[in-house]
Amino acid sequence: MFRRELHVAQINPDVPLVDYGLDSIRSITLVVDMEATFDVRISDEQAASMLTLGDVVDRITALLTVNAGAGEGQA
Repeated sequence: MFRRELHVAQINPDVPLVDYGLDSIRSITLVVDMEATFDVRISDEQAASMLTLGDVVDRITALLTVNAGAGEGQA
């Protein structure tokens, strides 16, 4: 998803996404895509804190874990 939007072959998970050309418009597009793909809600504050691909993976993993935990015990 990020490689496609940023038009790069590879992304180092520790390099700031702005170094790959991420701007505010692309950032919004990626947040919307991630919300739809992973069925999560990403707040503006959360999006602003995701500076590297590693940050993105950590945040999405945390959101998916919370969502999975919320569904436990429901029939």
